[in-house]
Amino acid sequence: MSNSTRSAALLLFIATLVLCVYSAAEVKVTTDTSYKYLDLVLQWAPGSCYNFKYCKKKIPNTWTIHGLWPSVNYTNYPVNCAGSCAPDIAGLPGDLVTKMEKKWPDFYLDQDHEGNEKFWKHEWCKHGTCSTDLLSSPRNYFNKALSLYDTISLDNTLKSAGITPNDTVSYTFSALNKTLASSLGVSTFRYWCKEGEKQVLTRVGVCVEKSNEFSWQDCPGGEFKEECNQEKEFYLMPGSAAAAVFFNSGLVFVVLARILMLI
Repeated sequence: MSNSTRSAALLLFIATLVLCVYSAAEVKVTTDTSYKYLDLVLQWAPGSCYNFKYCKKKIPNTWTIHGLWPSVNYTNYPVNCAGSCAPDIAGLPGDLVTKMEKKWPDFYLDQDHEGNEKFWKHEWCKHGTCSTDLLSSPRNYFNKALSLYDTISLDNTLKSAGITPNDTVSYTFSALNKTLASSLGVSTFRYWCKEGEKQVLTRVGVCVEKSNEFSWQDCPGGEFKEECNQEKEFYLMPGSAAAAVFFNSGLVFVVLARILMLI
């Protein structure tokens, strides 16, 4: 067996193991459409791709949208509320698609090269279909997520507070909380991190009221997978630190990338 074959087999085993871990995670998902709030989840590609081989060569160096998730709490949320789901992404207005390509991109490797469209379909089918009481169509769902994203303006908000990408300077969560609270008028947010030699910030969740006002609200708190340790400082990695290393292992890298992205 060649070294490349051994490596591919090992990665396939790891991918299967990771999938099992995620399947066994303490998360309650249901097709019950009841929920209490919406979680606008923003992601930082240089953090998500740091020490991770399966990102595209060119990744965003700005905060982008991961999704808008109707939720009961951090580990309990409805999913796939429409059963069968085939949104007409091609039928979306061109100006909306242009905004989404910039602010809601898929930056993981994808063997079938569907990229953004596959990502957007996933977010609508898994999460958007459970919020149709407020957002009745993919167009409404995507537009609202973009509007909320623009209101936060997270890149500018963090920059104005001196929280800028740097792989040698760390920041406290108290400073991050203070910055977001001052900007949005609420005090509790949700943070995802990648642990290693450094605690690397990968996502930020801002919670939204379940109402036609879509006002910000405090997030409910509680433990969840990949939660940041707010007692420790975090790093906001620059794009240069997240340079992808590529390995031609066929389906393996797609499985790993999708496991991490499509949750």
